[in-house]
This record gives sequence, C-alpha cells and structure tokens, in this order.
Amino acid sequence: MDKEKSYADSISYEIKMEICLMTKEEFESSQVSTTSSSKCENYFQLFDAFQEIHGEAKRLTFSNNRLKCENNKLKKRITILEND
Repeated sequence: MDKEKSYADSISYEIKMEICLMTKEEFESSQVSTTSSSKCENYFQLFDAFQEIHGEAKRLTFSNNRLKCENNKLKKRITILEND
C-alpha cells in the first residue's frame, strides 16, 4: 500500500510539474497578464486540493471495504455460535 501511494504521489507530482512547465512556457511566450497568472495559481491550488481529497477518498474506500469484510466475517461467526 505504501509503495502504491508513493508511486501514485510521484506520478502525480510529475504530472503537476509538466503542467506547470508547459504553462510557464506558454505564459512567457505570450506575455500573459497578471489575471491569467492568478487564474493559473488558483488552478494549481484547486488541483492540489482535488488530489488531496481524492487520495483521502481512496484511503477511506479501502478502509471501508476492509471493515465491511471484517463485519461480514463476524456476522458469520455469530450465526455459527448461535447455532451451536
């Protein structure tokens, strides 16, 4: 799980850096105004927030599935013990 998370984080970081470099080159070549620059900063803030929330949602989904499985096992065990 930790390897998957660090791999996903590194891929995510690489994608973010590529977008940032492309955007920076585009801005430098087209003399973009400060409002566009501000929009870019807002985009990256939203992108970071999305990635954080998405990561947390994936973690919670995994945890929820694990707990559901454990709950089902315990229900079966209760049924078996009640029948004995």
